[in-house]
Amino acid sequence: MTQFRIATANSFDATINRINQRTVELVNSQEKLSAGKRVLRASDDPVAATLAERESNRLMRTEADLRALERSRSSLQQAESTLGQMGDVLTRFKELLVQGGNASLSASDRRSVALEMRGLRDQLLNLANTQDTEGNALFGGLGTTSSSGRPFAEIFGLGAPPGNAQVAFQGLAGQTAPTEIGLPNRVDGDFALMRNLSGDGVVSIEFNTGNVLVTDASVTETPQNLNVFPFDATASTQGRYELSVSSVAGPPETLQLSVVRFNRDSATPALPPIPAIVLGPAGPDGTINLSNQTFTFEGVQVTLSGQAAAGASFTLQPSQPVNLFTSLQRAITALEDPNLNSTGRTQALGQVHQEMQSGQDRLLLVRGRLGELLRRAESIEGLLQDRSVAGQRELSSLTDLDMVKGISEFQTQQLGLQAALQSYAQVQRLSLFQFIA
Repeated sequence: MTQFRIATANSFDATINRINQRTVELVNSQEKLSAGKRVLRASDDPVAATLAERESNRLMRTEADLRALERSRSSLQQAESTLGQMGDVLTRFKELLVQGGNASLSASDRRSVALEMRGLRDQLLNLANTQDTEGNALFGGLGTTSSSGRPFAEIFGLGAPPGNAQVAFQGLAGQTAPTEIGLPNRVDGDFALMRNLSGDGVVSIEFNTGNVLVTDASVTETPQNLNVFPFDATASTQGRYELSVSSVAGPPETLQLSVVRFNRDSATPALPPIPAIVLGPAGPDGTINLSNQTFTFEGVQVTLSGQAAAGASFTLQPSQPVNLFTSLQRAITALEDPNLNSTGRTQALGQVHQEMQSGQDRLLLVRGRLGELLRRAESIEGLLQDRSVAGQRELSSLTDLDMVKGISEFQTQQLGLQAALQSYAQVQRLSLFQFIA
């Protein structure tokens, strides 16, 4: 029969190790209960910890996307509000345009109107250079190229009259495209303010001399073999029509309207010649009173008013690209020019009125686009919030502790520790020295 000797010290060591192990388990359970988490470190559940780390990264990306979306939405809301202010400025400018065209105003009155117009033009320029809270230009397009960060700048010497400046866009035209979870935070200011067309968008009228007022000009049909309207920068034959009133000796003296077409960048009339249009016999003063009379040539229709006299002339040409600031400046110049007669002033102001109308339509188009982007922002925000909720739910399923189960395990471990401590206290008294004593 084999006999084993079990020392008292071994029994004490084993009991103490079990007590320490139960204590560590109880402490871990208490930490998990306090944090409400089942996985506090990778050793608790390596697979769950790995998946939880991946889900946490996704949640952080979603939160970053939500912050970027809120930033873009704030910028777009500010840009939309600024466009509304621009519209108010242009509305007031149009009111002054009508007021300044009143023939009963004196030169001093027109200068007063022009002075307020200059203030509105400067206000429009300041609005175009509006920046967000981070100092980024709202209408900078894809980015500004100027050191000041202002996309619009007044530059002298670009063909502007003395004392006036042309506005140039100092930036990259365009606008970033919206994505599934992101929106642009800048507006293409070049498209909104710098890509207007002169005249009515098809025909532009340049007043030269005389008292003939062009109240309307339009293209009734496409002229054969002549690419005059609308404007096409690549057309080599596209040019302009120069119309002039000339006198034919009588009796009676007759006035006629000569129409000459010129090709692009050419001073030589293009062939074939256009027959002159007879206006009728001249009055005793050598003039003819035109009252919204319509004339047609080569598919172009013009309506004329005023006192036609020999020497009166004007030019019809394709509408050219023009920015809104140039149109406003042309109205100011027309009111301030003391050498411009009433008919020329009316012609210039009428054309600026057309250009401002198309400019306002363009601003409304951009504003509508911003409204659509802001509506999309709500949809994107809902999508990102749903992703965040789903990620939090998944993270919770991986790491959160079942509180009922956790409390039950904690109580069981606590009871086991108490039993181990009581058992150790009983075993500690089982010593031969106590009996000898």
